[in-house]
Order: sequence, then C-alpha cells, then structure tokens
Amino acid sequence: MQPIAVFIILALIVGGFFYFGQLPKQEEIPQVQETPSQVQENIPPKTQTFLGAVGSALKPATKPTSEPAPKPETEPAPESAKKSTEAESTISVNTYIISGPEEGEVIDETNKVTFEFKAKVSPKETEGKITFETKIKELDEDWKKTSSQKRTINLPSGPKEYTFWVRAKIKDVIDQTPAKRTFKINTSPYFDKVKISSVRAETSSRSSLITLTTSLQEGEKINITGWRIRGREGSFMIPEGIEKYSPYYNPVPSKSIFIERGDIIYLSGGSNPLGRGRNFQINKCFGYLANYRDFPIPITKNCPKPTREEISHLNPCCQEFILRLGRCKIPEYSSNFRISRDSECVAYLNKNLNYGGCYRKYSKDEDFLGKNWHIYMNRDFIGKSLDTLYLRDQNGLLVDKYSYGCLICE
Repeated sequence: MQPIAVFIILALIVGGFFYFGQLPKQEEIPQVQETPSQVQENIPPKTQTFLGAVGSALKPATKPTSEPAPKPETEPAPESAKKSTEAESTISVNTYIISGPEEGEVIDETNKVTFEFKAKVSPKETEGKITFETKIKELDEDWKKTSSQKRTINLPSGPKEYTFWVRAKIKDVIDQTPAKRTFKINTSPYFDKVKISSVRAETSSRSSLITLTTSLQEGEKINITGWRIRGREGSFMIPEGIEKYSPYYNPVPSKSIFIERGDIIYLSGGSNPLGRGRNFQINKCFGYLANYRDFPIPITKNCPKPTREEISHLNPCCQEFILRLGRCKIPEYSSNFRISRDSECVAYLNKNLNYGGCYRKYSKDEDFLGKNWHIYMNRDFIGKSLDTLYLRDQNGLLVDKYSYGCLICE
C-alpha cells in the first residue's frame, strides 16, 4: 500500500504544481494595495492570491454615475463668427493735434492761439466726410462743430490756464478719446485794452513821441503808474501825474495816473515845460498856457469864450474887443486906448481871459478835463532802425508790443 500512497502524494504534488503554477507572481500583488483603502476592504481575503479575483475586486472602486462625460473645452463657433463679423464692420477714428501751443507751454506775448489738427480713420477705405468738434474747457459751454482742420481763439486778457480739446467724427462714429493740450496765457489783464498806436522818431525840430490809446468799457479805469515801456535802446517807467493842474501851486505829483475810455497818452522824449516830473492831464483851459510855454506835445486851443450875457454889463467897445478875440488868446490892449483907459474892461480881461481865470470859472465842470495825458520822459530811446517796443504792467506782464523802423546798415 505504500507505493500506492507515494504515487497519490506525487500526483497531488504535480497537480498542485499545475494548478498553482503562477504563484510566484504573487510579488505583483502589492501593487493592488496602492489603491484606496476602501477598495481593499471590498477584496475578500481569501481571494487575494488570485489575479482574477483581484481584478474583479477592483471593479467596485469605480464610482458609478449617471452624469454624461464632460465635453472638451472649445470656443463655440457661433460666438467666434460673431466677433469676426463685428471686427470687420467696426470703424475707429483717432484725432491728433499737429500744431499749436505745446503741452504745458506758457504764452506771454499774445492771447491769440491757433490749433491745427487731423484725424486717422480705420479701415482706411471707410467712406464719408470727417468733421471735428473743438472745445476750450474754460471758455466754451459745449463742443463747437467745424469742417475745418484749424481753430484760432482770442482768449480773454489776464493770466489763466486753458485746456483745448478736439475730437474727430465720421458718420456716427466719434473719437472717444479726444486729443488735448493744456497751456497758460500769461499776458496782462489789460492786454488789448491799451495799445501802442504810433511811434515817432526824434527830428531836428521835434522830440520823439510814443502814443498809447485805450479800448476800455464805459466807466472802466486803469492805473498805469508803474507801467514800463522798453525798447532796444532804453526804457521808461510811467510816473505819477497831475489830474488838475492848478494855476497857483503844483508840487511834484503824488497821485497815480488813471486812464479811462477814449484817453490818449503821449510819451514825449523831450523835457517838461511845466517843470520836471509835472506830468499832467489836459483840461479845456490849457490853451492859455500854450501862449507862453513851448510844449513838445501840441496843445489844442479850445478854451471857453465869454458869452454876450456874461459881458453885457461892459461898454460896447469892450464887448466888441472881447468877442473878436480868438480862443485861448491872451488879450493885448496896450495900444488900444479905448480899452486900456477903461478900467472896468481891463479888470475883466485880467481876471478872466487867462489860465487862472479860466481855471477858477470852469474847473468844476464835468467836462473840464480832456482825454489826453502828457508825460515827458526827458530821454530819447526811439531810433530809426528796426526795433520793438514792449509795454508791460506793474507786474511785468505784457500789455502790448509795437515794431517800427527800417533796416539800416551802418
């Protein structure tokens, strides 16, 4: 029986070998243990040595779901096509300033500025007329339309900062980012209100003369004392003056010179016949002074004449003598015995027909003062060659400039 037992044992061993021949591959099993622990819990312990059993045990690890798998992320075709269509139909316009005051520029010799501008349209083949809208932020209430590519602006007098805007437009498309320039006007508040209207060079018979004219509003007054006029050859500061020149006492003036609408200011290079520094405003009696003073600036003789009613108490010869006198004429009666022997007539003539008598009688009239100021610089800096005069106010800001003369090669 022993041989039979041995045979059975051998048969079992051989059968087991064939049955369990893949057991050496159990070394690959630890790879299965890398799956989550909850998967391992579903693997029966007794089947862990069988690959088939391991494979079937891994299936429950995949979580069943009824949701469809997500599609790959791609840009929807209709939206892309839409954007492409919009891009083809979009018109853009950009505006550029090509000349005019630069950004931050300070302009101190004029209050007149000119801007030039242009536009660029995309696509280039876009049809339609380009127009522009401009605006001075501190001056215009709204945009100003124009088909021109230029705008000239006369800005108000006085120092101030301004911003100029311009935007182009084609069809219904407007530049949403207008071009702009910020700059400053630094002229005098009196710019364009007082001008150098003429300049006369000195000759052998007369002094040089600078004439200033005014363009002021009714009731407006400007103090010009302290203003300075300068040329290449020198300068002069406008001093104080005498508004009403008294026939009795006229010290060097200590009052500023105020000018009004329609006033004319004469600046003579000569000396003052009334005394140094006694610059004055003309009045309607000044013609009497011109009889015995040599004024470099001509004096208009327009003195009031006595009326018949005023002299009706005098004898007829005296009345006739007075009525025949010219305006501002100092009576000369020494050779006329009918007058010289008439004490009443002589008294009237000496009291009334001269600057003192005229001043006493008319100085309180509203129209006593004239529209001219006579200022004597007592120096000459006006030549015949090319030069430019600059008139500046008390703060050194430009009021006006004036070029004169001709080219002289010496």
